[in-house]
Amino acid sequence: MLILFLAGIAAGVASALYFFYNYQPILLNGTAHAAIFGSGLVVIFLAKRLTARAAGWYLVGALPIHLAIHFLLIGDLA
Repeated sequence: MLILFLAGIAAGVASALYFFYNYQPILLNGTAHAAIFGSGLVVIFLAKRLTARAAGWYLVGALPIHLAIHFLLIGDLA
């Protein structure tokens, strides 16, 4: 499960930093966020390991880091 947690952290960082370095219109930005964030879940699904527990560990890794970058670095949610 640790690998899923770490993959979630990586996805959260990647999707938030994409926004920081590539400011796009909101529709394109939202699509890029979803694609980067969801790509880890797609990989887990293709590996036939997607369960509620696996998705939960992935999200526990991704969401806090992602939101922290939005609040602290980007400043768009503050």
